[in-house]
Amino acid sequence: MKKVFSILLLLALVSAGAFAQDFALSAGGGALLDYSSNNGMKSGSEYMGMSIFGIGGYGFLDATYAVLDVSFAYGSLTNVEKPTAVPSDQKDAGSQMVLGFSLMGKYPVDMGFATIFPLVGINYNFVLSQKDKDGNKFSDEPGNLWKESDLSQFGILAGVGGDFDISDSLYFRAQALFHLRFPSKYMKDMASLFKLLDSNISATYGMGPRIQLGVGYRF
Repeated sequence: MKKVFSILLLLALVSAGAFAQDFALSAGGGALLDYSSNNGMKSGSEYMGMSIFGIGGYGFLDATYAVLDVSFAYGSLTNVEKPTAVPSDQKDAGSQMVLGFSLMGKYPVDMGFATIFPLVGINYNFVLSQKDKDGNKFSDEPGNLWKESDLSQFGILAGVGGDFDISDSLYFRAQALFHLRFPSKYMKDMASLFKLLDSNISATYGMGPRIQLGVGYRF
């Protein structure tokens, strides 16, 4: 995790340096909502996995053409199975606590009433803990060879954001992003094991919206 954070910080500094003549620094924080479906395995038209609905808070450092944010979120997990429906009493798969790191490039355009900017970048969601619906930890399950960090996922973010001035220094920020998550180590390992029974099985990519609302301060 330390290596991931160091790489993101280095990329942010390099991006800012490339546009040093227009450099301006601001920071802030707010609330986020992150939904991801299709996290699992598939074989043909059959799918088994879960959706993740996360809500939490984040802080960000903005360097005009690059923004680095760190988030903490609670995620509820829901079992999904197709074409066989999962009984309603088995859909609750538990919960996650996640520490997230994101680095995105941005290109601000002054619209007068607001500054609008497209965003594209990378994300890493580090799973701190995961529990089932009965409160049992993932790493404590009998026979489990994996740990919580093996559930962590890299991802790609793309979307648009806007800053709306409250004063000369304060602004309200809103971002709407599409989040594509790569399969976790755990899910890739499980898919490899199931290939012994079905050679068509593969791990899937999670995907869904990520909404962030916050307040920033220009230095």
